[in-house]
Amino acid sequence: MRTMLFTSAALAVVCFNAPAAFAQDAPVALDEVVITAQRRSENLQKTPLTVSAVTGDKLESQGVKTVVDLAAQVPSLQITSSGAGTAQVFLRGIGSTNTTEVGDPAVAYHIDGIYQARSSSLGALFYDVDRVEVLRGPQGTLYGRNATAGAINVITKKPVLGEYQGSGSLDVGNYSAITTSGMINVPVGDTLAVRASFQQSRHDGYVNAVNSGPGTGGNDRYDQDDKSARLRVLWKPTDTFSLLLNADYLHQGGAGGGDGTYGTSRVTGDPWTCNCSTNLYRNNRFFSTGAEASWDLGFANLTYLVGYNFSKLDRSGENASTGAPNYFLGKDYTWSHELRLGGDTGKLKWVVGLYRFTEDNNVDFRVFLATNSYLSFIQPEITAESIAVFGQTTYEVTDRFRVTGGLRYTEDKKGRIGGTYLTNGSGAIVSTVVANVADAKWDATNWKIGADFDLTSTSMLYANVATGYKAGGYYDGIADNVYAPEKITSYEAGVKNRFLDNRLQVNATAFLYDYRDFQVSALGTIGGQDATVTLNADKAKIYGLEFETNLALTEHDRIDATLGWLHAEYTDFVLPRGDSFSNNDANASVAACFTANYAAAAPRSTDFSGCRMARTPEWTFNLGYQHIWELKVGGTLTGRIQTHYESDKNLEYHGFAQNKEGAFTKTDVSLTYASADDRWTLQGYVRNLEDDDVRTASSPNSTTGLATNGAGEFYAPPRTYGLRLGVSF
Repeated sequence: MRTMLFTSAALAVVCFNAPAAFAQDAPVALDEVVITAQRRSENLQKTPLTVSAVTGDKLESQGVKTVVDLAAQVPSLQITSSGAGTAQVFLRGIGSTNTTEVGDPAVAYHIDGIYQARSSSLGALFYDVDRVEVLRGPQGTLYGRNATAGAINVITKKPVLGEYQGSGSLDVGNYSAITTSGMINVPVGDTLAVRASFQQSRHDGYVNAVNSGPGTGGNDRYDQDDKSARLRVLWKPTDTFSLLLNADYLHQGGAGGGDGTYGTSRVTGDPWTCNCSTNLYRNNRFFSTGAEASWDLGFANLTYLVGYNFSKLDRSGENASTGAPNYFLGKDYTWSHELRLGGDTGKLKWVVGLYRFTEDNNVDFRVFLATNSYLSFIQPEITAESIAVFGQTTYEVTDRFRVTGGLRYTEDKKGRIGGTYLTNGSGAIVSTVVANVADAKWDATNWKIGADFDLTSTSMLYANVATGYKAGGYYDGIADNVYAPEKITSYEAGVKNRFLDNRLQVNATAFLYDYRDFQVSALGTIGGQDATVTLNADKAKIYGLEFETNLALTEHDRIDATLGWLHAEYTDFVLPRGDSFSNNDANASVAACFTANYAAAAPRSTDFSGCRMARTPEWTFNLGYQHIWELKVGGTLTGRIQTHYESDKNLEYHGFAQNKEGAFTKTDVSLTYASADDRWTLQGYVRNLEDDDVRTASSPNSTTGLATNGAGEFYAPPRTYGLRLGVSF
């Protein structure tokens, strides 16, 4: 932290004394970005939080189409997408690999203010987006539970009153890729406007089934066939009242990628081919609707936000060990309500609110065992409820010094009724393996204390201490199957600077986390039998540094860069009965980070203290440069190159060599022509110029318990390239 502050001070001295000629060039400045991370509109550089904001224009120009692509834009952000369409988000080493109906994320994900509870709902395409805000660090005061690592807010574009707008684009590329999108904004009188947009995106599978064909094997994997549409209606009858209505629809088709890659009998040595055994399908549907009403009461602004999300997951998979098919059918219904009152009264800015969230879920997951026999997980009733009251205030002590305090109280309740059964080919239950019943409650009080100080009119120093919590949960079985919430305390300090007449932006952050009761999979007992359960481990420590900078060299040249350094390890992590790997004597000589006494009989205590946390590369680096040529024939030509670097990392916490990913770079290049009137553009691009095989997830096989047998691996897309034509009117 001291190094970061000295560095910032040194930059200030250098930049304030930069050659006058540089400062007296043609007027060039970085754009001002307005965000709503603190539930009010404010300048990004005046917000005393570590937050990255990626504008819609930047998303489009840099080929960011889904949440997975954000990982190359934000320091310490790791995002993995499985072929089934779910996303695993890790921020500064904290995340969750449990993407089932009972797992909770550690990064709260919102679309237009509405919380998305299931990781399967994060697959929505980025189109007609105003900006994406990534808040790093626990956000327990304003965003509540399951924001221990941070929050991602996707803000789509609102309807514009009194103005007709329209746009469309066509994107074609390798793997027979084609993406079409469009938007139209229509004013209806002076007080009403309607905005409708859509996007369709498809490509062939990245993984080729070498034995594909009728009756001979499976189909190609990791394809895409998505169709989505959005409708937003804005009614503003007076200057003091507005009502915004939203509706979104997404359909995911194609084969997808199943539940993982393939066991030893199906691997080919090439991540882009497989000896697949099953024809996969996806028929997933998502629908959401909501409304935001806002009243200006003079002394404060009252906002009511309501949202409804529905998802239906209907997909098949291929068993990683046997190659047999499995089938998943699930429906999820969520409602959320938030009532906020916020004001700016002299030296005091404040917001208070009430929040309620409910979820009803049911799943039917069947794994083929033999002819006319399935192992079936049937959970007809899975419920969750959360209520909270919160408040946060900022007081201006002087013109340059402010203090902030926040508090949130949350109550959570979760339950489930169902079981694991043997069923026949017609779906009838033959016998019960184990009943799955749970009913649990938790409550938590989170708080935040912060201060910020203006070093100059364009430089700010801030510091925050904040807490967060991730809700507890349950695993299979009927008794003693509940685990506790995760808890985190964060200590953070940062500086935000604009230098050289707003040409240079340099932001830096140092942070330290005290992370407790983190939830991990381990060996336990269900129905008197050894089985995988979720337990709470004791402590982990995470600390690091992050830098973000943008520089407008000239009117035509821009450089942007981010740098992250991260240290994340378990400081007190002991599994009393170990797990399937530490209890397998065949792994006694395999290199790993944990310590187990193989001389003792299994199950044996295993110590993971000192192990590096999963998906935490020590270094991450992003660098981009673009240049604009003004053409004599009219229009402009913009060239851009950007590269993303990560040092090596473990992809899971055992430290097995087969589950590590080495250092890599990913480079993207593009060249874009824009007409003189900015009515149309033509872009050529190449993503992942290196075409390296980069794993984003990898896990050992808990069924065999062998460190050398994998159960699931996922890869970032190979090299892709194409042309994109865009028009606006």
